[in-house]
Amino acid sequence: MARTADEVLELNQILQEINIPDRDVSVKGATSKQVTYVVKSDDRDGTKSDVEGLISRIGRVYEEQRSVSSIPVSCVRMSDGTVLTFIYKPRTGGMSMTTLNSSITELFPCIAFMNGISPNLSVREFYQSIRKANSSGAAYYLSSKDATAGKQFIDQAENGSFQTKVTNAKNITKWLQAHNAQHPIAQVYWGYRAKPPGVEGSHPGDIFVKYRNGGMLGISLKAGTAKSAEPKLNTYVKPIFDFFGKSGEYNAIKDKLWPNYEQIEGIEASDKAFWGTQRLALKTFEFEQENEAEYNRLYDSNLSIVRDEIINLFNNNFTTAKKYITQKIAYSGFATPAITVKATETDARLDNTNEKLSAALTSVTSLRAQVGSGKQDFNIILSDGSVMSMAFTTRTNKVGASHKLGQFQNLAVKFNKIS
Repeated sequence: MARTADEVLELNQILQEINIPDRDVSVKGATSKQVTYVVKSDDRDGTKSDVEGLISRIGRVYEEQRSVSSIPVSCVRMSDGTVLTFIYKPRTGGMSMTTLNSSITELFPCIAFMNGISPNLSVREFYQSIRKANSSGAAYYLSSKDATAGKQFIDQAENGSFQTKVTNAKNITKWLQAHNAQHPIAQVYWGYRAKPPGVEGSHPGDIFVKYRNGGMLGISLKAGTAKSAEPKLNTYVKPIFDFFGKSGEYNAIKDKLWPNYEQIEGIEASDKAFWGTQRLALKTFEFEQENEAEYNRLYDSNLSIVRDEIINLFNNNFTTAKKYITQKIAYSGFATPAITVKATETDARLDNTNEKLSAALTSVTSLRAQVGSGKQDFNIILSDGSVMSMAFTTRTNKVGASHKLGQFQNLAVKFNKIS
């Protein structure tokens, strides 16, 4: 028995009601027989009670004890037999886990370096020293709001990827110490929201180093494994078109995508007026539950169209394309220079992607974007006699009704590496 349209709409409404400001819900995994959600909050027991009350609108709720959670998970079976499972995890005091983890990597080295905390301490000892040394009036904070946020991040640090991120922070501290030995540092700043005086608000630096001679350097921090390739750019289609001054062309993409939406049963010509809204996204979500294969075929078609529009944008606007790559990826063109440092489980070292790109952009005579090897991939080729290839992907990065066709033309865009 297939699930009903009303049931699908009810589920989407329930997920929206769960995902209120003090709770986060995301999909952990999905198969044809089961969908698992993770719900994060400050009050897991209270959240569990609320969620069970909401999902009881679908069917009978039952509990299971799983190793993934210290409290029982909640389950409900839909009419087609699909089991929805809700796992409850602690939230990080109002900030996302991504923000918490990155802030550990960024803030802790500032505090450690300015207070002489040894990066050779154990993870636990290093963390305790950070807690003890932190001061809201310290110069590494550039505003009172950042100081307040910093204390929250420190207090909540154990809720994140604690061992990994504190290890990253220790290794960045070692890098700062080694850098200081060659280039004496007067002050290290945390560039969380505020930036140091004279630094552009759009500067990509996560921390800033002020040298004894008065010079300033912005440092973008990345964390991963020794062999991993972290995206150097995480953005969306719309900001790219906006940078190029092509907002009208971005809006016009919907006219090229719309024929695919018209193939969906239940979507009429008048629905085009609701482009980009949850109302239209819900209709695509309902169709996905009924015919997933056809839904994915239409999404792949849209993905190809959006990718081609990005490719055309770069190919038809050489000067702006060069400026975009210079500022948004190579971090050049800012009054304050910027570098990238990557931390791993063993060390931290300079990532010279920026320098390679800056050198190539300085002498580039042609720029060509083209389709890549996978359906999500495209490459930008920089040439001045020699060739440098930049690898990008564009794809959905949302969940529920807002993913794939429900994300419309504003898909995610990532720059991954050069070759």
